[in-house]
Amino acid sequence: MPRRQFIADLEKAREDSLPPGIINLQQGEDDGQFEFEFIGAPGGLFEPVKVTAMIPDVSEYPQSHQYMIFCGVDAPRQVGAALQNVPGTNRKTVFELIDIISANLIRLSPDSDGDLQMQDSQSYDEEQAEDDDEDDVYDSDHEAFDLDTQQHTTPYAQFTPGAKLKPADRAFRSRIRSDLLGAKSAGFRIGHLGGLMDGYNAFVTVSIRMSKLGISEEAMQAWQVTPTDYLILIIQYPNGYKSNEELQGFDSLRVASNVGFSVCASKRYKPTLEEAIKTSAMARKREQRVSILTSDIPGPEGFVDEDALRETFISVPLNSLLQERLVPIIRYRSAGMDWRGAEEWYSDVVSKGAGPADSIPDHFFEPELLRDNLPDIVNADQYTAKGVVQYSFPLLAMQFLLRHFVRCTDYCLVCHRQLKTDLEAIKPYVCDQSLCLYQYMTLGFGPSIEHEILAQPYVVDLLVSFCYSSASGKRLKEFPDGLALMVPPVNPSQDSFVDPYAARHHGRTVAVPEKKEVNKQSESDLPVHEVGFDRDRLEILFMAKTVASPVRRGDWIVLKTKGTLEGSELHCRVREATYFPSIKVDEPVLVRQSTTVQQTTPQPANQTLPPGEFRKITPATTPKWVDASFQVYEQDFEQLDRNAKCIAICKLLDTLPNVKLMQDFLAKNRPADLKNWVERISPAALSLLRWIIASNRACIMQVDGDSSSSQPQERLYGMKGYMQFRFAMGAPDKEQRFITEVRNTTERLKLKHPTIFAFHGSPLQNWHTIIREGLHFKNTDHGRAYGHGVYHAKDAQVSTGYSGMGQYGPGYPTMQGAWPHSVLKIGTAMALNELINAPAEYVSNSPYYVVQHLDWIQTRYLFVQCSPDDEKLKADKEKMPTNSHSQDPSRTPTGISAAIVIPASAVTSSKATKTTSVGRTLGESPMKRLKGLGGFNDPIDVDGDDDADSVATDVEDLDILFEDDPDPEPMPERADSHADKDSQKAAKGAETDFVPGKLDFGKLPLMPVPTYAISGTTKRLMKELQSLQKVQNATPLADLGWYIDAEKIENVYQWIVELHSFHMIDKKLPLVADMKKKDIKSVVLEIRFNKDFPYTPPYVRVIRPRTLPFTQGGGGHIVMGGAMCMELLTNTGWSSVSSMESVLMQIRLAIASDPPAKLDPSARGDYGTAEAAEGYLRACATHGWAVPPGFKEMALGSASGGRL
Repeated sequence: MPRRQFIADLEKAREDSLPPGIINLQQGEDDGQFEFEFIGAPGGLFEPVKVTAMIPDVSEYPQSHQYMIFCGVDAPRQVGAALQNVPGTNRKTVFELIDIISANLIRLSPDSDGDLQMQDSQSYDEEQAEDDDEDDVYDSDHEAFDLDTQQHTTPYAQFTPGAKLKPADRAFRSRIRSDLLGAKSAGFRIGHLGGLMDGYNAFVTVSIRMSKLGISEEAMQAWQVTPTDYLILIIQYPNGYKSNEELQGFDSLRVASNVGFSVCASKRYKPTLEEAIKTSAMARKREQRVSILTSDIPGPEGFVDEDALRETFISVPLNSLLQERLVPIIRYRSAGMDWRGAEEWYSDVVSKGAGPADSIPDHFFEPELLRDNLPDIVNADQYTAKGVVQYSFPLLAMQFLLRHFVRCTDYCLVCHRQLKTDLEAIKPYVCDQSLCLYQYMTLGFGPSIEHEILAQPYVVDLLVSFCYSSASGKRLKEFPDGLALMVPPVNPSQDSFVDPYAARHHGRTVAVPEKKEVNKQSESDLPVHEVGFDRDRLEILFMAKTVASPVRRGDWIVLKTKGTLEGSELHCRVREATYFPSIKVDEPVLVRQSTTVQQTTPQPANQTLPPGEFRKITPATTPKWVDASFQVYEQDFEQLDRNAKCIAICKLLDTLPNVKLMQDFLAKNRPADLKNWVERISPAALSLLRWIIASNRACIMQVDGDSSSSQPQERLYGMKGYMQFRFAMGAPDKEQRFITEVRNTTERLKLKHPTIFAFHGSPLQNWHTIIREGLHFKNTDHGRAYGHGVYHAKDAQVSTGYSGMGQYGPGYPTMQGAWPHSVLKIGTAMALNELINAPAEYVSNSPYYVVQHLDWIQTRYLFVQCSPDDEKLKADKEKMPTNSHSQDPSRTPTGISAAIVIPASAVTSSKATKTTSVGRTLGESPMKRLKGLGGFNDPIDVDGDDDADSVATDVEDLDILFEDDPDPEPMPERADSHADKDSQKAAKGAETDFVPGKLDFGKLPLMPVPTYAISGTTKRLMKELQSLQKVQNATPLADLGWYIDAEKIENVYQWIVELHSFHMIDKKLPLVADMKKKDIKSVVLEIRFNKDFPYTPPYVRVIRPRTLPFTQGGGGHIVMGGAMCMELLTNTGWSSVSSMESVLMQIRLAIASDPPAKLDPSARGDYGTAEAAEGYLRACATHGWAVPPGFKEMALGSASGGRL
């Protein structure tokens, strides 16, 4: 075993004598990781350096594994650089790797005189390179982050081991800061890992909370994410950071070796270094189409640690999209196209070849209409922002990702082209090209059916039952073409089904017109083999002379015998074909054929042969041959007509075991993969099952069922005897569109109850299509006597009649047209939909609700009438919800057993339309109530779904945005100098003369809680303060540069902020000298908010000290009067996704920007409220910026303690 070999080699290395300079070798925390310390050559002056080596995939050890090598952040710079350039480490054992590292680092270790050792003319690198294979010698950064180099053999894509990385000079670091600040200012959280500012291999992470993306709760459930999760884009720079302009200059080969992408989700805003490395390795292997048996990065389903990094449900296709297309698409955008035009032009270039740049058709430059229902941050585009000269690649990459994540249902998951269809889905899928479907199913882009069966077996039963009913009724519109299915031979004349719905619906026959097609391949074209079959020995004997065996091991056949099983089919797998003319088969699956609804003797329609009855074998047993014939599964599914395809689908589903058997198999076997059940499920049947589950574009969640998957708190009252499922359809923004219509109609009609509920029934054969296309009224099944629209009934019994009631029970073990092996044994299905309460505006409101506006309809529940054998699945018991949704008493629908009562948790619209007041004692501010509950050290959870509730930003991520260290010295430093540096670095946080808590609030113009305060804005501002307090508590004062005394803030709509430590930006700033001369420790700001925050900007002004106006040599974006003159703080430049942390950061930088602010040497007193407001309005008029509504009420509100 590879892992066992790795552990054995590690233990052997620990027991043997270690190479020079290596001590304390031990196993690391993660699998495939080990650590050791390097102390240098004997007599050297190095302090011990901790080195970590990790194998991303231990299953490759010791044949094809690769190592990732890194050291701690406090290690000497030359050691870190040397570890980036260690050649020839691939496929080496643990001891060999340590020996190579020792030899490389010994040369860097200074001797007792402080001199570096000189290399011989034949260095170790050259000797090692001659011994290693050619593909072992490549860029150390490729090795460190497991990037593909075999595809990039051009000279400019190679990296010479002796070459130096790009020096991390001040301009280089300044560009990194600029790019990251751009992304942070746009509303994203920024993180970094590795040697980013030193030009080494590193990661940049850009993240955002799911709750900010405008995704409905139903879509989040379907996508297996939560509102508190972060969507994280991990950008890898294996050869050092590359700007957008640099990447645009690379060809596709060089792009792949200089940048990589991974899309993940986590409760944290950035991963650990180990998680990022493993994610990088997995993404690269998928790009190389390497088979991955096990992954260290959990998928969206079934992860153990909820805080751990995991892949999203579409990480694989998104990683591929970003890696292959992002850079060229951004390059095309520079020609003036938007995202849509650039993507379509890229697809044209790839499919038809590139043409002259001046010959791009005009339609590629037509602007795309933005969706108003999506948040600003999803529609935001840095390319359309004003005044941007240098574009931030991390920001552009994240904006491109959001476009394809939030709107994933608009695009094919394989070719990534925008789907040309009006159908809406809550889950993404592929376009109608058969190649896309094949890649989707075979490359791992689709959902895990194993997870679905383990987590929601009855949903899988439901989906298969719907497909079977649709196929038996010949109502399927889409087929699994492109999957190369080889199915059992089909004879339409013998295998046809009677449509039970046409014969039984309302006592009359409804003819279903069929399109006559001709099979390109018929059953007569496939050979029939006459054989003898021994049922006891599971052996087949060829009686006639045959030159060669017509089957191989693993082939599936359909066997027909004469006698007791005549008229039935035995589907089985060939287990052994070596001893032809005798072959062995696995235990067959018995499929009984029936063309009538009623059977006199109850018989399971799908079973394996009873082993106890047929396999009583003794040594003296004589074979009992029964005349039989068989055909091989070699009918090409795509060569069949629509009718024959429906029959083939039913045949394959007849062979499947029920979902509980599949669930038991997966629970008992590891890895849990149905493809390992080779003797029971044919490859064709498994592919069909995957297609049924993957093509479901609705969100269906179990409510009833066993305790492991049910959600009893969501069960609706009044539908006794019906199994319940939560049900949602439509695009991810469908819920938001519905809520918008609810709000508009409620306000327009002054509704007390904004919505009502009603039932929609349809025959089982229609539901396979409904859950893929959504509710619409393009087809007519029952006539339209009351107009065009979606029909709804107020009484469940009425919808039951339109659902085509089926029958199970004694004498009726299977219903014609139903999946015979269903655990649920579904007879009928209907949906409960939420409608906007405006019946007078429907097409008709009596006797049915006929709703013509699809955005006025939202599905909530799916009810299924079942006849299961398991008593636990019978929904005979009902319980009234403890917290019910308030309904219109005059329009409450009637269920099967009583008027329905709906749990409030199931109705999203009620949360959206509910208004709450800020309950408080007269004169008590929300800030006082917060302090009474424990203050910021023990904050209340105001809302629970925004970035303000996230963990504090890491200090190193804040440092990288503000600090700028001196340029690195080219010569290596002595090891003993690092202790001094460390002590200086530790004391850096105290390097300021600012002392918090000294500001006298009694002399400031404080205003009371404004009359315009509303609960939503109040909660948002409290969360912003909580977030800032977390950052402030975790960051040294000098590094942060601002201070808020939250304990003294009585009005959440007015903040007092002190800006300080401007010397950390630039010691030569005039403001630094002026403040020192006047003994002023901080610049005091007042920030006010109006009721529309965060959709309108805050108002920011300087209270003290006074500064020189621009006309007298001042600056710093401070106008005469003290207001801040920044487009960001106007309606023109404000973005609702901006956090106050980023706003404070930008204000502080603006004050220090050229021309910087200077204190007025002759000024006395503070700025007044009125003069600041006048200055702000004057600046907006001068620049043409939009003034926020309600500005005067906000800026000139009554104040006390200061003058106006």
